[in-house]
Amino acid sequence: MTKIIKWLINQGLSWLTGGTLDRVLSTVDKSIDNETERQKIRSEAILSHIKTQEGTRQVAMQSRVFWAVWALFAVPLGLWWAAVMLDTTFTFGWWVPDLPQSVKPWADTIFGSIFGSGAGVAGVQLISSAIRGKR
Repeated sequence: MTKIIKWLINQGLSWLTGGTLDRVLSTVDKSIDNETERQKIRSEAILSHIKTQEGTRQVAMQSRVFWAVWALFAVPLGLWWAAVMLDTTFTFGWWVPDLPQSVKPWADTIFGSIFGSGAGVAGVQLISSAIRGKR
């Protein structure tokens, strides 16, 4: 009985609106589908860009010039950091100046790459040894 009443109400709405409601709802559905497709295309483009950048970096890291330039920045930064740590730990009374603001973003990137990659490798090794059961 309730199915018949629902059918009659639907038919009455369709007759009153002349199918306008159906057209509006189908337009909304198509709009949502189009937006979903746009988001999918955008995410595929971003993924393609990231993979291209990854490949470029892998090729660059095969070069000795890359590591020489990297060491040119990382070694003095490491020495500065060691001096700060020694002075802080043993209170030698050295006056180790802070890094200039123009160098600070580069130093943060270098520290992040050194310690971030080391922590990442250590984390992966810890997880893999736990999976293998060799803790």
